[in-house]
Amino acid sequence: MGITNDRGRYYWVKRIPKRYLGLVRGSDGKPVTQVRQALHTDSESEARLKAAQVEAERMAEWEAMLAGDGTSARRHYDAARKLAQARGFPYKPVADVSGGEVMDLMNRVLSLAEGSALTGSLAATEAVLGAVPEVMPTLIEVRDEYYDLTKTRHLKKSEAQRHKWRLPRDRAVRNFLTFTNGTGPDKMPIDMAVDAITRDHAVAFRNWWSARIESGMKIESANKDFGHLNEIFKTWAKLTKTDLSNPFSDLRLEGKDERDVPAFSLEWITGQILAPGALDGLNDEARDVLLIMINTALRPSEITDAPLADFETAANVPYLRVAPNGRELKVAHTKRDIPLIGVSLEAARRIVARGGVQRYAHKAGSWSAAVNKFLTNNNLRETPTHTAYSIRHYVENALLAAKVDDRVRADILGHKYNRPSYGDGGALKGRAEALTLIAL
Repeated sequence: MGITNDRGRYYWVKRIPKRYLGLVRGSDGKPVTQVRQALHTDSESEARLKAAQVEAERMAEWEAMLAGDGTSARRHYDAARKLAQARGFPYKPVADVSGGEVMDLMNRVLSLAEGSALTGSLAATEAVLGAVPEVMPTLIEVRDEYYDLTKTRHLKKSEAQRHKWRLPRDRAVRNFLTFTNGTGPDKMPIDMAVDAITRDHAVAFRNWWSARIESGMKIESANKDFGHLNEIFKTWAKLTKTDLSNPFSDLRLEGKDERDVPAFSLEWITGQILAPGALDGLNDEARDVLLIMINTALRPSEITDAPLADFETAANVPYLRVAPNGRELKVAHTKRDIPLIGVSLEAARRIVARGGVQRYAHKAGSWSAAVNKFLTNNNLRETPTHTAYSIRHYVENALLAAKVDDRVRADILGHKYNRPSYGDGGALKGRAEALTLIAL
């Protein structure tokens, strides 16, 4: 935005952004690359205030023109609504404008006029007089608006965490649309307007999931879909003040899945995973992350996302610091220091010597995929349902068998501790003593 002074009077001047070139035209009807508008003042401070308002109006107008020239009816409606607001009017359908208060109608018409003629653009006229039909967004558009409306909730997440957070919500929307409408030639689900989704659609989707569960799918998978769809719709409707009943409420299925990640036994850890040469085919970094888990119960991401400075291997009590470091911790109580002992300390020292985690930094998913594939190919799964994460459950069981105090176990595992806290029960030394009891 710029202002210029011409013979003592100020004007707003702006070069047309590339995305609007060809749409903005001059008085002769030909496209222009720059616009200029009188601000009717000789005061620079007043000119700057007026220029900001003119810029907001013009940008909203150009966006409305672009939307009207495109294919999205919803985008056209949203742009018209914003343009009306930029010009100082709440958007109203044309029937409400014409059948409402006379002064409101006159003010809207006069805002488009200069002298005795209407000079407002078609886009401005449609917006101010409510000539663009209201269109509800599609479910995919609602999902995207929900992401935008709730983005402040996830400012502490890393990009990888935000991507991981979106995946199950994208999947829930995709599952519902694919079941309800099928897919198009591009294999993508066919979208539908959010106001066209009925309770019958949602109940049919629930019945579809029920049949899948009877065939062996997990109840948790179904309930996650229902929960995400409910949250997306409810939050969007509330924050956009849209008066639509939520078709996805109260769909949850009763019942629980069996624990699907069992713990490794001590005999399997010592006799198979730690057997000489058992992990030789695994790349060095993946192997060392796995070995750190064995005496710590750390989550893979708590190791892979830790910067070099958090590997305190030279301290009197060597430990790994679990801190946010550009990512959001699972919950606040997962922030903790975990002692490094035995094979876990040796592995941490090798990571430090290599300059820290590099290949799998902020890529715990890639680490899990590589390690689980290695365990499968080398017959290192105790049962087909055991995974690398089973090591964490092994440590949890070992601490319980060693009769370690439940508060210290919670501190080590990063679990919430519900009883009142007295003294320094979570001290590093206390955790080291507990882990020494089970260290390999």
